[in-house]
Amino acid sequence: MKNIESTIAVIDPIGLHARPASQIVKAVRQSGLNVLIGRKGGKLITANSPLQLMALKIKTGETLTVSIETDDEDAAAALVAELQGLLKG
Repeated sequence: MKNIESTIAVIDPIGLHARPASQIVKAVRQSGLNVLIGRKGGKLITANSPLQLMALKIKTGETLTVSIETDDEDAAAALVAELQGLLKG
């Protein structure tokens, strides 16, 4: 399998708070894919815990890197689009 990387912007005026963090974890679990997320250029964490995501203290306007382990580029693109939608607020 390969890692497909993409970036998403945090547009939500509150940043990455409890609701989008929970929704991200739910989307990742439903996808069945191994997903890492974190600040661009920083350490990536597994996107399977809302508490871990909130611990990143991501603020409005920050860019996140999303790394998805899969050979299915369409599934990865769909998941990235979904995650971006969850961070619009």
